[in-house]
Amino acid sequence: MWQERHDAALGIDDTLGGRLSLARDALDLSLEETARILGVEPETLRDWENDRSEPRANRITMLAGVLKVSLSWLLSGRGHGPNWDDLTEVPPLSPDRMAERRPAPRY
Repeated sequence: MWQERHDAALGIDDTLGGRLSLARDALDLSLEETARILGVEPETLRDWENDRSEPRANRITMLAGVLKVSLSWLLSGRGHGPNWDDLTEVPPLSPDRMAERRPAPRY
């Protein structure tokens, strides 16, 4: 049970769009802010996060840099993911605190 919660919080069993949303939330960036930084329309980023479309390879690389995660984590959920320790309202990932805050899926 703990492993399932741990994997979900880290984005391991999530989609590319879910990991995008999770990483953006970890940095407390709005969809509009992130889209502006990337040079795309907010609707385009929303479609990526909702798995309605996928970014091109060059945008995925840019996303990893902007969201401060590794490219491998963004693509597969394995590697350097969001740093939740930087946020005061999000507890460190530990077995007893995992269920306290889980990012809501973006639809």
